[in-house]
Amino acid sequence: MANAYLVTSAVVAVLAMAVGAAYMAGALDLVIERVWMMFFEARAEGEEKKMEVRGMKEGEDFFEGELKGNQQAQDVKEGLGGVGGAKVGGLYGSYGDGDGITR
Repeated sequence: MANAYLVTSAVVAVLAMAVGAAYMAGALDLVIERVWMMFFEARAEGEEKKMEVRGMKEGEDFFEGELKGNQQAQDVKEGLGGVGGAKVGGLYGSYGDGDGITR
């Protein structure tokens, strides 16, 4: 039984180090960006359904591009904002300052 815990702990430690190294090297930037985009797009769908339940109609009372979730997803695509410009580059790369300006 102790061997199972030892092997499991070793595998988890190696996976954690591999993911950490990939993050520091910038290999996970695309994955992180896609996850945030999916999150914000789902948020926009929720906002849209909430407005439709209130009796509002898309195109008359609100537009899809005006929803906060869609705006945030677009910022992530463009690399702007607190989430979109959070990490740009690799281990010694540049980092965004929240205004879309990277150093």
